Amino acid sequence: MSSIDLSRYEAELAAAEAEVKRLRKENAELADTYRGDPAEDARELLRRGAASLAAAKGRAEAARVALQIAQKTGSPYGLLARDGHVVGAVAVAIPGGTPGGERARLIEEALSTELTAAARELGVVLAAPAERYTRERPGRDAEGRTVLDVAGRVEGDVLMPAVSKAAKNTRGG
Repeated sequence: MSSIDLSRYEAELAAAEAEVKRLRKENAELADTYRGDPAEDARELLRRGAASLAAAKGRAEAARVALQIAQKTGSPYGLLARDGHVVGAVAVAIPGGTPGGERARLIEEALSTELTAAARELGVVLAAPAERYTRERPGRDAEGRTVLDVAGRVEGDVLMPAVSKAAKNTRGG
């Protein structure tokens, strides 16, 4: 495991948790206002507040996972297997213009061992090729590699991909 500065991850988590706390307080105030005057405008503010809170909770969970991966692997890349889910990220060198079959092979080569180990840790087997568990992030990492988010969920005795087909189709390739 290489040395990595965890303070950045800890700061991101603290900021995300502070945002969740702030939004909870604001939403509680909105709810009080709505109880006093249940107008349609107040209802819409409650809906928006709930959506903002849900997004903030998602960012906090992503920051928590990133910190745990950094603590476990010493890098921003790796997988966590817990509570019937596998989450994480992997960086793969995929040259521009790479055909789909070659792209899938490169991802399989970079991810299959770690993904299989994570599934084994959960006591299940993979339901699909490694590439099906990934979604490409926009841009590249500092070394020019493609960064892929990895997600899977346990269903019965198999690990199913937890990346929607619609999300995969937005990667532009």
